[in-house]
Amino acid sequence: MENKVLDKTIDSIFDLGKTKVYLIAIVVMGFVLRLIAAINLSVAADDMHFVTHAVNFLSADRLVTYDQSSGLWFAFTSIMYNLFGMTQLTSRIAALVFGTLTILVIYLLTKEFFNERVGLIAAFLLAIAPFHIRNTLAEMDVMIMFFVLLGMFLFVRAIKTGKATGFALSGLFIGVSIYTKVYSLLFIPSLLLYSAWFYRWKKRVIFSKKNVKMILIFLLVIFIFTVPALTHNYLLYKDKGFMDLQFTRTTGLGKDISEQHYGWDVQFDAKNSWKGLILGDTKHIASGTPLLLGAVNFIRIGDPFNFYLGLLGMFLILFYRKEYRKYLVFFLLSIAFVLPFLASIILLPKHFLFLELLLIPASALAVKDIGSWLSRKFNKRLLKSLLIVLLIVILIFIGMPNKSNVEHVYGKSHVAQMIEFREEKTEINSLLVGDSRIYRGRINWALQGRPYLEGTEFLSFLNSEEQMGGNKIPVDVYFFECVPDDCGWGTVKNQPEFNASMEVLTNLFVEQGTLMETIKEPIEERSYYPLISGDNLYSTIRVYHSKILVKDSIFGLALRSKNWFLYDIGYEPKWDQFDYYNTRNGIDLLLDKFAHLIVWLAVIITFLSPFYVVYLLIKK
Repeated sequence: MENKVLDKTIDSIFDLGKTKVYLIAIVVMGFVLRLIAAINLSVAADDMHFVTHAVNFLSADRLVTYDQSSGLWFAFTSIMYNLFGMTQLTSRIAALVFGTLTILVIYLLTKEFFNERVGLIAAFLLAIAPFHIRNTLAEMDVMIMFFVLLGMFLFVRAIKTGKATGFALSGLFIGVSIYTKVYSLLFIPSLLLYSAWFYRWKKRVIFSKKNVKMILIFLLVIFIFTVPALTHNYLLYKDKGFMDLQFTRTTGLGKDISEQHYGWDVQFDAKNSWKGLILGDTKHIASGTPLLLGAVNFIRIGDPFNFYLGLLGMFLILFYRKEYRKYLVFFLLSIAFVLPFLASIILLPKHFLFLELLLIPASALAVKDIGSWLSRKFNKRLLKSLLIVLLIVILIFIGMPNKSNVEHVYGKSHVAQMIEFREEKTEINSLLVGDSRIYRGRINWALQGRPYLEGTEFLSFLNSEEQMGGNKIPVDVYFFECVPDDCGWGTVKNQPEFNASMEVLTNLFVEQGTLMETIKEPIEERSYYPLISGDNLYSTIRVYHSKILVKDSIFGLALRSKNWFLYDIGYEPKWDQFDYYNTRNGIDLLLDKFAHLIVWLAVIITFLSPFYVVYLLIKK
């Protein structure tokens, strides 16, 4: 029996067609590029609190976080931490894995609307897509778009076949995407409108009994995955009189109570600037550029290749390749709700990843037609040559500074190097001290896993040590100095006394310690390529080691939970968190348990989804 299974496996490997071999090569290339990005890319403010909010998310029985109204990314990442430790790479595994898998999904989606050859080109274009690669971060957007595109593909197939399982599976992945990040809700009306257009195009009754039944199945499955967020907000409001940030902003319920928690967040009073979409809004873009144009510019600047090729592809469909007009309709309907909504309220580059992804099938058509035209003109097959040229140009482009996204794929950021130093060169019982001129989120993330203090806390302890309890012991202390005097805050130049205090602390380690390492990273304004751009590095962090005699009570201070973006890191203890709620009766307790069951269902689906995508590829 075992030999038969082995024989079948070997036969399947040798039976791989040319298309699958190309697809495997494309996926491997896409994975390698995203792995390089995951290891090297710098950090931004958002991912610096997402990474810590994922710590112990599942073991703390969380359903959502206060600002996301969702929790799947945090649940998945907390499992990665438990399996592989807390590092820069493990915080980005979701984007790495699901970003790579999206290459397969874009192949399936493009093939559904066009053909296999265009699908392969689309997979290739996504594998090397600069904006998508640069979003291999500790963020939800890459993961959500994997689920959205997979749900879209299944929905498009379902309205063709009319099978209930297709609608249910589509709803499953759209639902999981909503539990990853809530803005994927905005793709639902787009899909419903596309189904209505499709039925009308096929001269079918739009609201037939069967069609209505299928759509209800689709929506019901989606609803299941909204239960964790709805439950959290219902029980929190019932117990404490307020909701999470997004529910508060949307409903206004409990706003007077929650202001003490969320009042500092710009989203607390955020309103959609509908006029600003066309007329501009200086609150979002200082120059007054129309918000829609600003949103589109993120992709135009971040990935000009797929942007302009995608527009060319749309032009070809509109005037010359009308047999593919279904995709033009699908594209326009897909962005009809999500683009204006996000552009009008929260103009961040990462949120417009969907635009790059949905342009890629049209971009692939344009590349295919350009290749065919060149082949006819020069009487040679030039499509492969065209793709190779495109690959080389994009690999060069990725090394250039880019205003639309986090910088430098090829050069390792100082935060990644700080984490590596922590893991490889510090003892588990040593004390780490971060220069307070380093952004607090970076300190909390880079120094996690060891007893650590900010520089101001360390100085305060030394100045009041005589009043502290405990006995003096020799302690290995590692101090991380911010060389440029401001590492992420952007405000240190306006605080001369604060800067001077950190210089005093730095001098203490310079005089009494040993310089262990100088951490350098690429200069943001310059291009960086390994081996040939050695001069385009600058010193960001210096790490000193010193053996200091200090009272052992300092470890109590260094080991206590640090509060970051409203939560104690690790949610310890969970009942002390501001949005912890108590259930008041058996029904509420049952609802809470059901919501946690849905969380685990979503986690299981997440881990099974790669296998399902492979199944879709090999299914006859």
